[in-house]
Amino acid sequence: MSAIRVRVATPGDAAALVAHLEELAVEPGINIPLAPDEIMTVEQEKSILADFASSPRARMYVAEVDGTLAGELSIRAISPRRAVQHVATLGMSVKQAWRRRGVGRALLEEALAWAPTAGLKRIELYVYARNAAAIQLYEQCGFAIEGKRRAFIREGDDYLDDLVMARIL
Repeated sequence: MSAIRVRVATPGDAAALVAHLEELAVEPGINIPLAPDEIMTVEQEKSILADFASSPRARMYVAEVDGTLAGELSIRAISPRRAVQHVATLGMSVKQAWRRRGVGRALLEEALAWAPTAGLKRIELYVYARNAAAIQLYEQCGFAIEGKRRAFIREGDDYLDDLVMARIL
């Protein structure tokens, strides 16, 4: 396998990120709450990337293999309020072809190495309860399950649970 390169996303990544989300949104049994008609435009994605770039307590990363986007991760402090400014939420997705090949771990390791430099102490994430592979990866990277949100995600006529996981740095 070629080397995985993780770097901070730039506005030049907007089109590849939108294409990534479009691919994920139509994947059968996908574990992200995103419908195909909810995907942003390239211009909207560029704006989001600019917001991340301007914040000292937020980062968006992309993972590339042979110059092609294989996954992405965002981490952002939840609030500027002093009482919770040390808390961030994390979200990640990996293309189907690159799952279980180290892409998610590489993204997580990069984000977790950066987080303390931004004054972050607690990282939270939400994961579909059925996504055993992701849960296993998160646990291997030091995250613990803190709770379950029952019937939180609607998928057609079904309601799915998700888990709240966190890691203290």
